[in-house]
Amino acid sequence: MNQAISPFVSSQDISKGERGLAKIADQLQGCSFGVVCVTRENQSAPWINFESGALSRELGESSLIPFLLDMQVKDLSSGPLTQFQATDSSNKEDVWAMVKSINAKCKTPVEPDRLRTTFDRFWDDLATQLTAVREAHPSADAPQRDVPDILDELVKLVREQNTRIGALEKVAGNVGTVTSHYTINEPREVRFSGDVDEASVTSALKERATRAGRMAREMIGGRDTVTKAIRKGSTAVDLHCTDEGIVRARKVSRELEALAADYNVGITIYGPDGVEVASHPPF
Repeated sequence: MNQAISPFVSSQDISKGERGLAKIADQLQGCSFGVVCVTRENQSAPWINFESGALSRELGESSLIPFLLDMQVKDLSSGPLTQFQATDSSNKEDVWAMVKSINAKCKTPVEPDRLRTTFDRFWDDLATQLTAVREAHPSADAPQRDVPDILDELVKLVREQNTRIGALEKVAGNVGTVTSHYTINEPREVRFSGDVDEASVTSALKERATRAGRMAREMIGGRDTVTKAIRKGSTAVDLHCTDEGIVRARKVSRELEALAADYNVGITIYGPDGVEVASHPPF
């Protein structure tokens, strides 16, 4: 896809007798992007989590992609891999988004039209080999996630949401006392009490909307995939995305929905042509 890329594959480029972990650590010093090939069988293996952790420390979350060979994103068990935006290998457009991300990290990236032409030309060959991998590891024989594991992951997510809400209350606390009242079926309310002027309240609410916009932008992939973020007053944020950004926004739609609910801010996603493709109103 791009001749400037010099790949290192842990299963191929470590010679017999070498210290595998040390060799990987050395290679990480010169890497700018990491792809972790994940199957149902290996997702909990210590070695793959070691490599993922090492890669994330060196590269950052935006440059590490779990490439799911015989599973979907929802099947990832709770662990280090769940914090990264994964790619579904059976989805051509999802794989294309990954290829564009890798190309963007190159010092001499291939122009988009040429890259797409090359990708389309080789996709069928790749898809055939990926199908062979899935057939060699049928999903029916693979272990399924236990209910306790899923519940543990949900508890962690709820705690993360709590932390974010607490951070918001601290910010708002600078202009008065804040009390949050909400249930799962009611809109979240933030009530200010004490001697607080209207301008201070408005400023705090605008800051809340700005913070929600920044978090949504990072969820989708940052400035590489969100070309423009516009705050509309204190109640809404518009995000204008690239084609890759649209793909990522759909993958994290639940997270965006939760963010909109937490911050009581509407988040609307627009495509490169300015057409609205998704909206996450506050609850």
